[in-house]
Amino acid sequence: MSSSTRQIMRCDEAAEFVSVLCDGESIPPVAAEHVGACEACQARLKEYGQIGTELRRVASLEPPAEVRARTWETRQRTTSSWWEKGWALLAPLPLIAWLYASIIAGLFLQWVGPHHDPNFSHGIFVPLFALFVVWQDRKKLKAIASAPSWAGLPLVVLSLLVLVLGVLGAELFLSRVSLLILLAGLIVLLLGWTFFRAVLFPWAFLLMMIPIPTIVFNQITFPLQLLASKVAATVLPVLGIPVLREGNVINLPSMPLEVAEACSGIRSLMSLVTLAIIYGYLLEKRLWVRWLLVLAAVPITVAANDVRIIGTGLLVQYWNPEMAEGYFHASWGLITFVVSLIMLYGLHGLVRFLFPENGGESFTSRAPTSTTVVPGVRGPAPRFILAATLFIAATAIFLQTSARSEVFPYRLALKQFPAQLSSWTGANVPIDKEVLDILGPGDFLLRLYQNPQETQYIDLFIAYFRSQRTGDTIHSPQHCLPGSGWTPVENQRITLTMPGHEPFPANRYIVAKGDSRELVLYWYWAHDRGVASEYWAKLYLVVDSIKMNRSDGALVRITTPMYPGETADAAQQRLRPFTSDVIPLLHHYIPR
Repeated sequence: MSSSTRQIMRCDEAAEFVSVLCDGESIPPVAAEHVGACEACQARLKEYGQIGTELRRVASLEPPAEVRARTWETRQRTTSSWWEKGWALLAPLPLIAWLYASIIAGLFLQWVGPHHDPNFSHGIFVPLFALFVVWQDRKKLKAIASAPSWAGLPLVVLSLLVLVLGVLGAELFLSRVSLLILLAGLIVLLLGWTFFRAVLFPWAFLLMMIPIPTIVFNQITFPLQLLASKVAATVLPVLGIPVLREGNVINLPSMPLEVAEACSGIRSLMSLVTLAIIYGYLLEKRLWVRWLLVLAAVPITVAANDVRIIGTGLLVQYWNPEMAEGYFHASWGLITFVVSLIMLYGLHGLVRFLFPENGGESFTSRAPTSTTVVPGVRGPAPRFILAATLFIAATAIFLQTSARSEVFPYRLALKQFPAQLSSWTGANVPIDKEVLDILGPGDFLLRLYQNPQETQYIDLFIAYFRSQRTGDTIHSPQHCLPGSGWTPVENQRITLTMPGHEPFPANRYIVAKGDSRELVLYWYWAHDRGVASEYWAKLYLVVDSIKMNRSDGALVRITTPMYPGETADAAQQRLRPFTSDVIPLLHHYIPR
């Protein structure tokens, strides 16, 4: 071997080829020449050979029977099959199906039923994707040692208490959420905290399938409507279209354009957030990027919805007013969602360009790849399953024995409400079908009262809901009045004192549209009790449903135009005699 060749091939470079020689494989001639001439490499080759010989000898030995038995026992303790994990959760399944049959059926119909809620039609895909995630991680989950924990039992009990409260208290959201709490409790009780942490993501994702309560939903949709109308009213004049905005109504030269609930963007928002979670899980490993995509879904949806409304305004003004309704309006909704998806994909591409992926934590990393020995535990002990089954069975029996038809006391229909109140004479005002569809099933009265001695009329609106168990609930005038073009100027909580009745709180609003002002008094009325807060009304609904097996309730609203320069106190004092005539009559139409 020449000196130049020996300088090129160093010992540290030849070490790899020494290992290859030990495996009986051929190496390049240059490396073979170096190993044959180098004493250090010869010594390393001999050492590797001795190690290999010893390893083969040890591998050929038969382990003692005691060691084999201990090894098998350890494997049985630390690795359980899907059957061992699955039967534990399947054992109480018939009782759970009996307990939640009507709740799950109602949820499914709200997703895809004949009268489904388009705001939550994405819900059908949520459990399917959660199952896909579990199936994808099945090997990691199978390797997790079952470690049942009594800490899951309080979760099971809590879920059943929430279920009872939701069923007896006529609150759908509580009934549905209790199913997820029960699932978490059973996993911890029968399989352990380690397993629950491994399935935390698909379990938490199931929350996206449950429609949010109406009282919260309205608090989200209306600000979105106002925001969209404000942006459109700002941009359209820049594009040459003069507009006049009144609440969420944009008055164009050709026609008024109402930004309704369907135009608020809430449908696209709920669907895009759900899709952003799925997209991030499948195509992104870094946890912070996943969170960024989910959070970015909100401004992306708002921006895309603003573009939709501005585009509708341009088409209505310059092309055809029919573009604001019917097929074209529905098509705009689909286009908005597609645009949102493109923006989300573009944002992800920008993040990957600016911050190239170089590893990072993934949510699925919570599923361990190795197991921990848990002595004596192969699967859930019968006592854990028995405890869960007893509590579920007790709840099912209690709800079954407590099941009774809802009480509907006798009442007069609101159309029979007196048209003559003292010197006030009333005339019914028809309610548009679109408004009735929003209000839901109920009994409604909208009547205009006039007095020969007064130049200003009084508007009386009463909305009575016979049952609120199916989710139909009272809509707050805080959303309805601005939605019809009226802008709140002043609001205050007052106390109404009427002869023969205890004082109760009510809401007083001053709303304006142009130069016109109106005073609005409204309160929630049920079982001879008046409250001003819709949250207190909801709480009383739950309490009364449990105590009285009734979920009926009503909204009473009295409105009058204000004279120029008239104060709110003066207008309220003017309404006092009329209000004093109305309240004593309410129990005939809204049972005590």
